[in-house]
Amino acid sequence: MAKDVARSAESYAKEELLLSMLPAILLAKGFQRVVVRRIGAMKFLDVERSDGRAVTFWLKQGWSDTRDYSAIQFGMLGGVNPAANPDSVFIDFVATRTANAKERGATYALLVHMYDNRVTNYVALPIDKVVEAYVAQIGGWPRRARATKMPTMFFEDSRNLPDAGYVDVVTAFEVPLEVLSGTKQGDGSQNKVGSKKITAEIEVRMAQAAFRMAVGARHGWKCAISGVALREVLDAAHLPDRDWRLHNEATDGILLRTDLHRLLDRGLAEIRDNLFWVAPGARVGPYLEFHNKPVTLD
Repeated sequence: MAKDVARSAESYAKEELLLSMLPAILLAKGFQRVVVRRIGAMKFLDVERSDGRAVTFWLKQGWSDTRDYSAIQFGMLGGVNPAANPDSVFIDFVATRTANAKERGATYALLVHMYDNRVTNYVALPIDKVVEAYVAQIGGWPRRARATKMPTMFFEDSRNLPDAGYVDVVTAFEVPLEVLSGTKQGDGSQNKVGSKKITAEIEVRMAQAAFRMAVGARHGWKCAISGVALREVLDAAHLPDRDWRLHNEATDGILLRTDLHRLLDRGLAEIRDNLFWVAPGARVGPYLEFHNKPVTLD
């Protein structure tokens, strides 16, 4: 995220949006389960490979206000004049932060570039290669890796600058998510942009996640029919006459309990004149009470 919004309310909203999108991306890449875990300011993604083995990502969100480049920051150095510190102090700081993540179970670092409310790029590095990558970047391009008070590591730059190699020393350690999930075999080389990372399927899933977050925020994370307020079991559903390809503003949907949303998707329920109509064959058990129940829009 851009430096000027690093601690703003907007940054926290973007962080929540990112955390809602990442499971969709990881599942599309072949992982079977994704659990978000927070320890203080650190964020982790505990995932399960296709063979059942566990992988834990240390999530690092890049800062940037452009599509062209992104970098992660490891935190702010202390002291009166941190910019005067030698490179070794920056490196030790990165090593300490990385060791903390490893102690908390991280096996990989996931560096993510988010722009215009969408994930545009990501780089997965083995946790044991993070410091090595930073050492390579600060050794060759100290102005970029030091960023005055903050140890900074760039992982993307598409501007074709003369010193573009400063990103290559980081992405040289990248491991494709498909390899990490066990759905694709590694060929001994690292990922060199061989395949499109953000596919059309992932774009759709990210749009769905963004729509859910917008609708959830508008409606206070409460089901418009049942009144259930458990966020984990709520879906965003489009209102009648809304096209999911075109209408994805907060006002275009409502929150529904997952099972009620499935009734809509399967044609067993409709929203008619702000009432939740349930097909005769589905008016059984708990669904009978929801037939013709008013839909709460606000």
